[in-house]
Amino acid sequence: MKEAISNAMVFNLIIIFVVVLIMLFIGSLSYSKAFKVKNRIVEEIEKDENYDENTAKDINDWIGGEGIGYRLKDTTVSHNCPNVAGGKIVSDNSSSNPYDYCVYELSTCDSGDNYKCGKYYRVITYMYFDFPIIQDLIRIPVRGETMTFNDVDSSSDLGHVVPRT
Repeated sequence: MKEAISNAMVFNLIIIFVVVLIMLFIGSLSYSKAFKVKNRIVEEIEKDENYDENTAKDINDWIGGEGIGYRLKDTTVSHNCPNVAGGKIVSDNSSSNPYDYCVYELSTCDSGDNYKCGKYYRVITYMYFDFPIIQDLIRIPVRGETMTFNDVDSSSDLGHVVPRT
């Protein structure tokens, strides 16, 4: 009888180990999707040095065309972009954006240092874990930022930066 109980304990440990490995694998897949989409959005914004309708179209075409499996917005569950202090939402989860990501425009200017003045964008994509009962209650943000875009005064030889007003 002693061997039957110990075999059941070992079997339970093996089951727990396999479940933990599967959860780690699912988590890494979800993270890689969100990370890849975040990086592509940052690359597109840095290439255009702005986020506008053309940039949004390029991003959405890439997400849909690559077949990476990033989540479409669900019509039954509405997720709004969270507010960011000092940031303006330039892409939220509106009807024009079929995918669940947020883009914010922020500006920075250190006191007296014109070279550090400019705007930059913060991007938030999401990792999802869809389980049958709790559905999409687990939604983990993946954040990233672009480099700072400065306005350069081209009239001078030195190319001094002109602070935004």
